[in-house]
Amino acid sequence: MILTPLLRILPCDDTVFDAIRMGNGVLARVLGANVPKKWTEFRDSFAPSAIRWKAHPPLREWWVHLIVYRPDNMLVGSCGYKGEPDAEGRVEIGYEVKASHRGKGLATEAARGLVEHAFMFPEVVQVIAHTMPEGNHSTHILEKLGFQRTGEVQDPDDGPVWSWAVNRTTYQRATSL
Repeated sequence: MILTPLLRILPCDDTVFDAIRMGNGVLARVLGANVPKKWTEFRDSFAPSAIRWKAHPPLREWWVHLIVYRPDNMLVGSCGYKGEPDAEGRVEIGYEVKASHRGKGLATEAARGLVEHAFMFPEVVQVIAHTMPEGNHSTHILEKLGFQRTGEVQDPDDGPVWSWAVNRTTYQRATSL
């Protein structure tokens, strides 16, 4: 679990993936948290994630997490890594916060938690992310955390996206100011 001032970021395991599949009531009991009806925009992505997670044990540290907003004890989104660090020591993050809880800095806090957690592992030298190719809330979050835009790539699902990266040393400088 990753704890931040306002969030509990919980890694999904067999029990959590099964609870997601069984519905919000079961998920609420498993998490010990309030689970609103629409806590994610990506519900369909959890089944393939669970299959990949179960088939590839090294991913267990580097996959899907759920975001619980501690003051309300409410599930407000998901975040995580898109696989373990690659051969160059890069790991990719992603995050979402439900609409009712946006604008409170929670996505920034979740992203910061993921970056700091990743950099606890010596093999991770860079954290990357992708955004739509335009200025938006996600680009602002990444800039606040010291990420630099590194270019544009073609995503098989989303088309052209901007690539972002922050190195361990750059991140430490940006957050220690």
